[in-house]
Amino acid sequence: MSGTSFSILLKEKKVEYIELIFDLIFVYLLGRSASLLDRVEAGFLSFSTIAQYLASSLIFIQIWYYSTLYINRYGKNGVRENVMLMINMFLLYVMGAMTGLGWDINYPLYSIAWSLILVNLAVNYLMQLKIPESCVKRHVRQNAVLLLAQAVLIVASIPLYSATGYAAGVWVMVLGFAVTPFMMRVPVHFGHLTERVMLYVVFTFGEMIIVVAEYFSDGFSLQTLYYALMSFLIVAGLFYSYGFTYDKLLDREGEKDGSAYMLLHVFLILSLSFVTTSLEFLRETEIHDLPKTLMMLISLLVFYACLAMTEHWSTHRILRKRRFFVALAAEFALFVLALMLSLGNGNLSMAVMVLFIYAQLGTLHLSEKQTQLGE
Repeated sequence: MSGTSFSILLKEKKVEYIELIFDLIFVYLLGRSASLLDRVEAGFLSFSTIAQYLASSLIFIQIWYYSTLYINRYGKNGVRENVMLMINMFLLYVMGAMTGLGWDINYPLYSIAWSLILVNLAVNYLMQLKIPESCVKRHVRQNAVLLLAQAVLIVASIPLYSATGYAAGVWVMVLGFAVTPFMMRVPVHFGHLTERVMLYVVFTFGEMIIVVAEYFSDGFSLQTLYYALMSFLIVAGLFYSYGFTYDKLLDREGEKDGSAYMLLHVFLILSLSFVTTSLEFLRETEIHDLPKTLMMLISLLVFYACLAMTEHWSTHRILRKRRFFVALAAEFALFVLALMLSLGNGNLSMAVMVLFIYAQLGTLHLSEKQTQLGE
């Protein structure tokens, strides 16, 4: 679709207070999902526990994804959309409560709240049909149909769950993400969108800070101080890596299709949630070293991969510089080797993680400077 024909809606937009409150709800919800990871069995988490955590987290993030794109393209901070967000926030609280209690056990109520959120969004989309431009009508219908179809499938999965105990509604979330690349491509207020995403990421880092503070819940010792310091340095390093990319590299001007940028951040935010959980596990002696170390390793890999892919929207194409790619790959290979060699020594493993994160941050800074000098 032509960006010009849709740009009639894309006037200057700022992040409203209601959007900040809405984002904070999702940080709380990801924390509720993380409570599912308390079920440690035989030294680590079972596959079903990890799968349930992933499904629950992705369902919440998908609702945020849908809501953010709607507000970005059609929101005017009016009464109707504020009411929509407030209703959905309450329904999200219901979903969060069911998650903490075990959403598989409370599946009917969880599913009804989930489907009502989607219906609420669909109704607000349909109200945009009054806009006369045909491209807008097509985009509105497409999104409304997707949301209503998902809501119907979720409700239809309740009798199946009652009969078999199988939570088929989870696949509706997978379906929603799967069809995203085939949806109509339309521009967004990219500056507004990137700010919304950045704030959500910052709130997620806030959740990490809370985890670091909990290191002192069992009393004060040199060992506790060391783990708290190393964890804080990990959080700070990841934060500055994202902040540098957002502030120095990201091109936030103009009209762009923001769906891919949003989808990329679904996985980036999820990776940060796993980093938060890994920080909790690193100090737990009853959890085996190999699985908790692998969790942190994979989480960092996904985070840096997502960070690297934001280069598509950057002002400086530093990732096209061969030296930069080679340096990052070499650092990661050394990190994996050092982390495996430090298994069983928690103090050394934490130091290895900190050194790797700041090496990545340093390489990012140096490569960006070299790119600017070469331009």
